[in-house]
Amino acid sequence: MYNCEIFSVQSNHLQIHTGFDEDAIAKVLSKYAINVVYQTTIKADAQKITQALYSSEQTQLSPKYSIFVNALDSAEPAQFKNLFYDFIKSNEERITPNEENKDRIAKVKVYNLGDLGNGYNGYCFQIFDKHYIVLPQCSLTGNDITTLLDKAVSKANESFLKNSTDFPDGLTFIERPKKKKEGFIKSFIPQKDDPKNVKRRKWIVLIAILIFLIAAAYLINELIIQPWLNSRITSDIHDIAYSNSDGDDSNKGPAQDWDALKKINKEIVGWITLKDTIIDYPVLEHKGDNENSQYYLNHTYKKSYSVYGSIFVDYRSTKSVKSKNVILHGHNMTDGSMFHELVNYGDLTGNLEYYKKHPIIDFNTPEADAKYKIISVFKTNTLYDHGYFFNYMQGEFLSDAEFMNFVYNCRVRSLINCPVMVNEDDQILTLSTCSYEYSNWRTVVVARKLREGEKAKVNTEIATLNSNPLFPDIYYTNHAGSRPTEMTFKTAEASGLINWYDGEGNLEGSETLTASVEANPTEPPTEKPDKKNKKKNSSSAPAITTYYEVKFVNWDGSEYYTLSVREGDSVSPPDGTPGLPSDNNYNYIFTGWDTAGLDLNNVQYSMTIYPNFKYTPK
Repeated sequence: MYNCEIFSVQSNHLQIHTGFDEDAIAKVLSKYAINVVYQTTIKADAQKITQALYSSEQTQLSPKYSIFVNALDSAEPAQFKNLFYDFIKSNEERITPNEENKDRIAKVKVYNLGDLGNGYNGYCFQIFDKHYIVLPQCSLTGNDITTLLDKAVSKANESFLKNSTDFPDGLTFIERPKKKKEGFIKSFIPQKDDPKNVKRRKWIVLIAILIFLIAAAYLINELIIQPWLNSRITSDIHDIAYSNSDGDDSNKGPAQDWDALKKINKEIVGWITLKDTIIDYPVLEHKGDNENSQYYLNHTYKKSYSVYGSIFVDYRSTKSVKSKNVILHGHNMTDGSMFHELVNYGDLTGNLEYYKKHPIIDFNTPEADAKYKIISVFKTNTLYDHGYFFNYMQGEFLSDAEFMNFVYNCRVRSLINCPVMVNEDDQILTLSTCSYEYSNWRTVVVARKLREGEKAKVNTEIATLNSNPLFPDIYYTNHAGSRPTEMTFKTAEASGLINWYDGEGNLEGSETLTASVEANPTEPPTEKPDKKNKKKNSSSAPAITTYYEVKFVNWDGSEYYTLSVREGDSVSPPDGTPGLPSDNNYNYIFTGWDTAGLDLNNVQYSMTIYPNFKYTPK
């Protein structure tokens, strides 16, 4: 006798199985040496049927026959496929072909049992020693269960026996389908007759290819083409500039051929060189520059567009290369060109060794060749969120006192204590480039012009690192250390803190830095300097600026966002949504920051601000 499990299929969740005459069923099946050991009710669901059949294999009696009654309520074969092909395919995938069929695919043979009544068919299939028979609903065939079973089992056994020689395990093996080779167009370009999912896949691939090509083109342009073009035009201008030079340092004439340079571009006003580095460029000045447009920021001396731009004079140096402070800009390029070398003077700590090798800058003009001794290397911010901005973009000064206070502000920020004297009669040169210690920072190198009769030599052996340079506020938020006391030049000199001043003293005018406004350095001062304010001003302490910490915290008190806010300024809550984890009873929703009793429009003290949440029961 062969063991059998009868599965009674419910076509929907409302149908209730009323049971069959078990004795009658047993009597019919005994004719075929089949013994019913299990009866199971199951929903008409492919996943549940697959799970039930795998579970049946693991039972102690492991039935050889699995017969599904009331399984089909449609005369179409699609319903059988929907319910049983998941199980059939999962078995096909786990069958390991024998040596003879190792390169083929196993397929289960399914047999149609034909009309079992009123046009409703049954099906059967075999997987190794397991036999499966699937029947339509009894009521649809016009037969009772015993008659239907008798017909179905008889026809199924005939099929199993008839095909036992060709398909002993109920399996056949077919050739693996060869992938049809398609050209690029059919493989990647959506075709009219493509299914929707294939069209979608092709569009995704096409977009990905397009993005890759754009990115590749960008990288090739940035890393290969643009550097090559910049190197080429730089080489061209070098050939022109040094056409009169034979490389002999004894040459008493100008280092550059200014007549030849002016023929190339009349806006070439200088030449900047940092010995033994790549910095060896013409300096341009465009008369139409303003806060909204700086022409040579992205144009070469040939006036062609370039991401490298040129070294150029800031429009706030209103007297061009004769300004009290000649401000030069240059990009910090990743290939090391333009003003990239400036960052080698240090990051948040000065690079003393690099400074000792490069303490002097050559800046030549058509009027004369000149050398400048570096007096300061500092880092500064451009974003208001990083704290007070020291506006070093000041080309002219209303008084000697203001100029020396500007120099003092540069030197107190310097990473390196440069052993170079400065006084009110000096002219200075400021080099500025982008820096990345924090977002949108700048590296600034300031140098003063060699005086008449002075030797172009700096005793760099006595140079030291500044143990406490003045940084923007964000530095002290993220690093240990205390902010140095801020003074003016006169206050510091009166306190004996200045050892680099060699002027006559008794400086006239106000020390107020007219360009030091809370603004981005690419913007001009919001107010024009008061040219009438030239009267003497006695030494006095500067106004004290106080900053408060405004901290937004998470539900557990951990930091969410912190700002350093100047006294009296306003602050806005940060973007984002802090979350409070759900517990066993409630979900929590952020409703805003608890600012009750706090004046965020007029900050007068440090604050810690907590989030508010509302709760909803689970």
